[in-house]
Amino acid sequence: AFVMLPTTNTNGRLIHNRYSGENIVVDASNTFAITRTSTTAAAATAALKLSSSSTTDTSKDTDKNSNNNNDNDNVSIEQVQEELKQVQIEVMEKLEACTTLAEAEALRRDAMGKKGPIQGAMKYMRNLSSEDKPRLGAVVNEIKDSLEILMSEAKDRLELQQLEQQMENQKVDVTMPGLMNTADIGRRHPLSMTMEKAVDIFVKLGYDTVTGCEDSPEIETDYYCFEALNCPKDHPARDMQDTFYLREDRELMLRTHTSAVQIRQLEKRKPPLRIVAPGRVYRRDDIDATHSLMFHQVEILALEPIGELDLGHLKGTVEHFLKEMLGPQIETRFRGSYFPFTEPSMEVDVKFRGKWMEVLGCGMVDPAVLEMAGIDPTQYAGFAAGFGVERFAMIIHGIKDLREFVK
Repeated sequence: AFVMLPTTNTNGRLIHNRYSGENIVVDASNTFAITRTSTTAAAATAALKLSSSSTTDTSKDTDKNSNNNNDNDNVSIEQVQEELKQVQIEVMEKLEACTTLAEAEALRRDAMGKKGPIQGAMKYMRNLSSEDKPRLGAVVNEIKDSLEILMSEAKDRLELQQLEQQMENQKVDVTMPGLMNTADIGRRHPLSMTMEKAVDIFVKLGYDTVTGCEDSPEIETDYYCFEALNCPKDHPARDMQDTFYLREDRELMLRTHTSAVQIRQLEKRKPPLRIVAPGRVYRRDDIDATHSLMFHQVEILALEPIGELDLGHLKGTVEHFLKEMLGPQIETRFRGSYFPFTEPSMEVDVKFRGKWMEVLGCGMVDPAVLEMAGIDPTQYAGFAAGFGVERFAMIIHGIKDLREFVK
């Protein structure tokens, strides 16, 4: 099927396939070139000349690359070191010109990134002798460490400049006149005013205010929130105060009432004492017109030597507070109730819009609570009371829906 064609070219051979009509040129380097449309010896010879020319050009490119490799082979460690020092000088000059952290970071990536000149110098490693390779590594590391220090110093300088600029932009002239007390500036929140008013009433009666993260933490332990208040883990009263637990073992939670403050104060202070504890509390209630998962409470605790405080003192204190809060004409009633930390216990209602509304719970401190706090119930006795601030704010300000406070 194949016939050798005559040719005067000495760079290869011509072979003709009689069945396919192809001419195959085989040059001296065994490179094949197939010409399907050429069937004559002359055409095949021309194809052979083209292949020969291509081979010559490829040879020239190979010689050129070889010369470049020879140039790399001749590089010296001194040349690399000089090149890197020049890079270092250029980076230093550009760093001085940087005015923002973003510019400095971009310069760092360009100079010290994988495609930067510092890492690029490592390409000479393969062309150096065994003695010079460690020297190149030392030179590269030295320049790299030097630039790292320069970059860090530039970053600190620019961060300081940025901070100073920010302070300058936010500077306030404290000698300028303050805001005038006009209607368009705003007013205090009704809950803040209501809580302050309630606390002030008890302060005038000689009660000490207890607030702050240490004495009145909102994240409370199970002991202070329940057990120390005569409410063990299996007590059904816990169902009324289901809360948000912060751990799976339910030993840490968002407090459900400020009564935990009373226990902390009983452990910290010796009776006699009188305290008022305002603060936020949390319960897993469905949000509606009268319920919320976060609200505010104020609780009081009075403890005196046995016989100096009784139920009559509690009733008189509560009535005085309600008249100061809601006016001297307010109607009140006391109903027997149950709380695990007081005995006896009562709930207090007021007449609001023609209907009785519960506003407060109170009672004499249960002796078991005093014992758990390390106080002898045969020596001291007292009363406690607590109420929700939102309920009073709704009555005072005529607010019908609890959700209006957070709009």
